[in-house]
Amino acid sequence: MSINKPVRARDGQQWIYDYLMRTTGRAIHFEIDGRQLPSPVKSIKMAAKYLSKKAEKAKKLASLSKSNGDLISARILYRKASEMFREAQHFTVPIISDYRWGLYEKCLSCTEELHKLSEYKIQKVYLESEIGPIPALWHIFDTEVEAPAVVFIPGMDNTKENYPNPLENEFHMRGMHVLAIDGPGQGEMLREGVYVTQDNHIIAAKAAYEFLAKQKTVDEKKIGICGRSFGTFWSMRAAAAEPRFAALAGAVACYFWDNLNIFDEAPIRFKQIFMEMAGTHSEEQFDLMCQDFSLKPDVEKISCPTLMATGEFDPLSPLEDADAIFSKLNAPKEMWVFEDEFHPIRTPEALSGHSVFHYIAHWMRQALDGNLPSKYEKRRYISKNGDGMFG
Repeated sequence: MSINKPVRARDGQQWIYDYLMRTTGRAIHFEIDGRQLPSPVKSIKMAAKYLSKKAEKAKKLASLSKSNGDLISARILYRKASEMFREAQHFTVPIISDYRWGLYEKCLSCTEELHKLSEYKIQKVYLESEIGPIPALWHIFDTEVEAPAVVFIPGMDNTKENYPNPLENEFHMRGMHVLAIDGPGQGEMLREGVYVTQDNHIIAAKAAYEFLAKQKTVDEKKIGICGRSFGTFWSMRAAAAEPRFAALAGAVACYFWDNLNIFDEAPIRFKQIFMEMAGTHSEEQFDLMCQDFSLKPDVEKISCPTLMATGEFDPLSPLEDADAIFSKLNAPKEMWVFEDEFHPIRTPEALSGHSVFHYIAHWMRQALDGNLPSKYEKRRYISKNGDGMFG
C-alpha cells in the first residue's frame, strides 16, 4: 500500500492558493481588484460547480429568448453561457476528466448557437497540418470582397471560442477577417491528445497562414498574426519562422527572455495547467522542456512590423524581459507599456476601461496596409492620467 505524493514540488502551496482564491474571489491574478468568481466559491475545487450553474441559467434564458423571438438577447446570453462554460472547464479538478470535456462540449454548443445568430458569417474549419487537424473559427469580414486577415492565437487558459467576441469583434469592425485557432494543448486539440511542445504552435500558425492564403476573399500579402497572453509568445515564435506574415501584434504579455516567472513564481495553478497541456506528469521533464521557452533564438528573425503591449508590473512577464526583446527586434516596432497594470491589460485604466484590442486592431490594419515607416520605432508609456493612445 502506498500514498500518492504531489506531482510538483510546489503542489504543497495549494492551501495558500485556495486561501487567496477565497479572499480575492479570483482564480488567478490576485493583485487585481474585484471579485471574478461566484460568491460561494471558496476553493479551486468549487469553481467549476458554481460557474457551470451560472452558465446553465444563461443557456436556458438564451434558449427562451430565441424561442420568443428576441434574437438580440439570445445572442448576448449564448455568449455569456459559452464563456462561463469555458471558464468552468478550465477550472476543473482534476484538470483532465470526462467532467471537463462535458463542460467544454456545452461551451461549444452555446458558441454554435451564438454563431447562428451572429450578424456576420462564422465558420468552423479544420486546418490540415502534420500534427493533425487544427480546429479553428473563421470570422469572415465579407464573402465577396478581398480583405486583410489575422491569425489569432489564444492564451493557455483560453480557446478559440473566447476571442474574437462576435458581439464586439475589433478586427471585423476595421475590415479584417480573423482565424482563431486552438493550438496544441488548447481546446479541442487538448481533448484529442495533441499536446504542446516548445515549437509546435509554429506548425499550427503556418497551417493557418496556408488556409487564409487559399481563400479568394483574403489578400494573401496582408495576413497578420496576433496573440494574447501565452499567444504572444507563440505568435512571436511563429512570425520568426514564417516570414510571409505581414504584421505581428500581441497584448497581455508572455515575452520570455531570461525569466519564466509564470511557472517559477506565479500561483502553482499555471504550472499544473501547462503540464497537462504538455501531456506530462514529470516535473523534471517539463522543466527541461521549458528551458527552450525563451525568445532569444527568434526575435532577430522577425522581419514584419511588430507591436508589443504589456503591463508595467506584469508578474508573469517582467518588463525587463519585454524591453530586452524590443531592443533586439530589427523590424519596424512599437511597444506599449500601461502604467500600474499587471498581466490582464484588456481594459486598462489608462484607456478608461476601453478594450486595448480596439487599438491593436487599428494598429494591425495600419501595418497590413503598409502605413508604417520602414524604419519605425516607438516605445510608449501609457499613463493613467494621460491622453491614452494619443498622449
